[in-house]
Amino acid sequence: MSVAALATVLLPVTAHAEPARPAAGTALVPKAPANAAATWMSSKLTDGSNFRGDAGLTADIVMGLASTDTGGAVQKKITDWLEANAKTYIESQGGPGTVFAGGLAKLTLVAAIEHRDPKDFGGQDLVKTLTERLQPNGRFTDKSPGGDGSQQFTQSLAVLALQRFGGAPAKALDFLAASRCADGGYPLYFNAAPDKCSHIDSTGLAVQALLGSGRTAAAKPALNWLEKKQLADGGFPDSFTGSSAKGNSNSTALAVQALAAGGRTEAAAKGVAWLRSRQVNCSAPQKDWGAVGFLEPKADGMALRATAQVVPALAGKSLAQVDAADSAQDLEEISCVPGGGTPGGDGGGDNGGDSGGNGDDGGTDGGGDGDSSGGDNGGGSDGGTDSGGGTGGTGGEGDTTTGGSDDDTTGGGNAPAPQIGGGFGGSGDAGGSGVQPVGNPGGSLASTGASSSLPLAATAGALLAAGATTVLVVRRRRTTS
Repeated sequence: MSVAALATVLLPVTAHAEPARPAAGTALVPKAPANAAATWMSSKLTDGSNFRGDAGLTADIVMGLASTDTGGAVQKKITDWLEANAKTYIESQGGPGTVFAGGLAKLTLVAAIEHRDPKDFGGQDLVKTLTERLQPNGRFTDKSPGGDGSQQFTQSLAVLALQRFGGAPAKALDFLAASRCADGGYPLYFNAAPDKCSHIDSTGLAVQALLGSGRTAAAKPALNWLEKKQLADGGFPDSFTGSSAKGNSNSTALAVQALAAGGRTEAAAKGVAWLRSRQVNCSAPQKDWGAVGFLEPKADGMALRATAQVVPALAGKSLAQVDAADSAQDLEEISCVPGGGTPGGDGGGDNGGDSGGNGDDGGTDGGGDGDSSGGDNGGGSDGGTDSGGGTGGTGGEGDTTTGGSDDDTTGGGNAPAPQIGGGFGGSGDAGGSGVQPVGNPGGSLASTGASSSLPLAATAGALLAAGATTVLVVRRRRTTS
């Protein structure tokens, strides 16, 4: 689906001859939601290049920036850091000679988005190594003495990555398509029980991978399933939290990306509105403007992981469409408008974001921090052998971080519910490889394995649009050399 088409549904903008005065009591919100979120998350980086050494979450951040076509200078610093630490990240689950397939797939996707040489990314031949992890049955697996912890996030991220380099192998796509559950959704674990098979985050990421490779027929039942699972308020809950679960940003973002890419504009628009309602508005301290909370609009310890995964959804792009080629060097100032604003993510620089993202020309876990979309891989499979082969290991393959939140504030880890993979901050770096018990972070694009006392929830992000007039400009543009 074209970004223009999605933008038409999400936010009809009326031209005004002169600035309109905000009505009494009208909240001021970021004019360009995706760009504002990108600017906020960039302010959380360590030395402007990474987030506390968490490769998984750092990868999510750079992909989010690229989706907005802003912050090109920051993207370069981040990608340079990921290159310098590529070997460590790939071997993070078992030491020298091992391969964390989820993290490897995510790095390969980053290399494609940032137009780096995948055959020499920090001295690693990413495409060759990833292709070597493709089994005869079409499944991508880990190489680790602790067993294979790969899962749907791993598979989907690998397909998304290799699609950029000559096309994803047919048998990998066949394996992904064949893993569909009876109700139309896709599982997190390939050996999931029939009555607990479909997983929202995993379905959102799988659909992006399938559509990115032209497998529209395989994606259609999943899109139908996602529409049925959308809550009345537009959000999506984590599949492992029960029928009473509330929506969370990570799961919603992954679902929105899939729905938008699949042309389900009405459902995508509802999801974007929900996501936007979780973005910190301009009545909060200026340092928090643009952050997207996991469950509520709060810039707490879970916000960075949530924001990183939500940005592409707010920008109107699936992970198959994100491309850094046209990124402006600077981040965009955060300006505020009464009660709404346009989705943003399109223009970059001074004008970027005013008209929403251009999902058609981009090139993800997917998922967000607590990444409802499968973390890097954290946690092996449930043991035994998945239907796709590969012995389930134990223990997580989470990226690296453990316990706590992203910030020094208290308040639970970033990624509730089964998240996969840590290094990525719970987002499914490797496409999410193993899963952790409910209550532990996992199943998300950047799960870093933080323990959480918060309600379980899942993944994704959103945008909400409206308004037209800028009322106040606040944030000074950041530049990073």
